[in-house]
Parts: sequence; C-alpha cells; structure tokens
Amino acid sequence: MANRPIIAIVGPTGVGKTKLGIALAKAMNGEVISVDSLQTYRHGGIMTAKPTIQEMDGVKHHLIDYLQPDEEPSAFVDLAISRIQQIQDGGRIPLLVGGSISLTEPLLSHPFIQRSDLSVIFLDSDMSLLKPRLDKRVDQMVEEGLIEEVRELYELEQSMLSCPDFSRGVWKAIGYPELRPAVVECNEGSNQTYVKNGIAEMKKHTSSYAQDQINRIRCRLIPAVYVWDINFMVLFVKDEMTFEKRVIQPSISAYLGWLSEDTKGQAAIADRSRTWRSETGLCSQTV
Repeated sequence: MANRPIIAIVGPTGVGKTKLGIALAKAMNGEVISVDSLQTYRHGGIMTAKPTIQEMDGVKHHLIDYLQPDEEPSAFVDLAISRIQQIQDGGRIPLLVGGSISLTEPLLSHPFIQRSDLSVIFLDSDMSLLKPRLDKRVDQMVEEGLIEEVRELYELEQSMLSCPDFSRGVWKAIGYPELRPAVVECNEGSNQTYVKNGIAEMKKHTSSYAQDQINRIRCRLIPAVYVWDINFMVLFVKDEMTFEKRVIQPSISAYLGWLSEDTKGQAAIADRSRTWRSETGLCSQTV
C-alpha cells in the first residue's frame, strides 16, 4: 500500500468534486477534508453548496461549519494538516476536496504534504458544458430557500458589521451581494424585480468564477504539480449522465490500484494525465 497516502480532488465549482470525494471515501475507507473557504462558515449552507447530511452518506467531513460569519480561515492550512494526521493515525485515508485555490495552493505546497504520498485528481470541464449545470444549481438553491438564507445573513450583517462589507466573512459568498437588495427592498415593499435581477447576476458571477478557477487550475496549479513531481490525473467532466462511468468508476479503479501499488492502477493515472495534456495543453494564457 502507498505510504500514508493523501488524495486531493480539485476542480471548478459545480463540476462534481463533492460527489466524487464521497464515492472515493466510501470505496477506500476515507474521510473528507473540505478545502472550501466558504464552507468553513456555520451560516450560508445553501449558497455555498455545503453538502447535506444525506449527501455525505455517512462519510465524515472535516473543516466545515467551524467559523463565525465575520471570521476568516487564516489558520486553515495548520488545521488541515492536523486533521490529515488524525485521519492517517486512525488508519484511514484523507481526501482533500475543494476548489478554493487560495487554500489549495498553500496546502499542497506544505512540507508535510510534499513529504507524503500524494496524488491529485483534477476535474476539468469547458464552460459550454458547465454553465447550464451552474445555472440549474442556482435555480435549485432558490427552491431550497436561498432568499430566506440571504435574509438571515442580512440580519447578521446588521448586527455584526458597522457597514456592508462584501470582502470579508460569509458575506463575500456569491449570492449574497447579488440578492441582498431583494431582502432590503422586501422590508420596504415590492422586491420581485430585485429577486429576478439578483438571480441573473448570481448566475453570471458564478460562471465567471468557474472560468477563473479553470484558468487558475490549468495555468498555475497543474504546472506547479509538475514541478513538485506529484502523481496526478485529469478527468474531463461532460455531464451528470456520464459522471458515474467517466469519472467515479475510473477514479475508484485507478486509486484502489494505486493504494495497493498495483502497476496497472499507477499506469491508469499516468495515462489520464498524458491524455489530457496532449488534448488540452497546459495553458493558453497567464494567470
């Protein structure tokens, strides 16, 4: 078996990282460490796409729901290293799952991680395929109570901040600045136009954020992984219908082989990275 292995799953928002992380954790006796700066907050679970108890499906998750609304995850890397060690000491495999590049880069470059047996799964996609999924997810958030959640965050903002500040805490999450006017106007009367406009802006900004993540992963993170000589593979996500066949099944097969030091599993991981590099190229721009 690989020596104290760690698996990281990285990709843009809405690509399926949570789903893959849970599937891998169940298949190989693992626990998930969320690497998402906004899921660290105890509030805003809908707009930050925090996994529900049902979605976790019995898999233990770490580093979610531990910050107050006005705090920042400044100690995240140290906390993550501590949790990784705890999981490994318990004979289980830590899976680092998330798309916050601001946390992923310092975590993967940490000396402890660099000394570990690390492998990274990059979930890649094109915006032409990803945008419809992101738009649908925003609509689902609205159905699940997003507007009421924004109202709760607005009440927290009023009690905790001297003036609006969308650059700090949970209030910087996409969805709050866009839909806040609808909540404010709701206190004064008609707000349907603000809701409609806010949802449209939320979809627009979510897509822009996903594109930025794709660029940063392709142009910064994957080249860094090459430099660090870390084992990795890239899986291209097309749609939800083929996710099980094209992403989950190949990942489980490859990484069960990797853990047992089976050469076929290791070769499968290497083949996936070579195929992606030849088809996509490392980067077409500087980020």
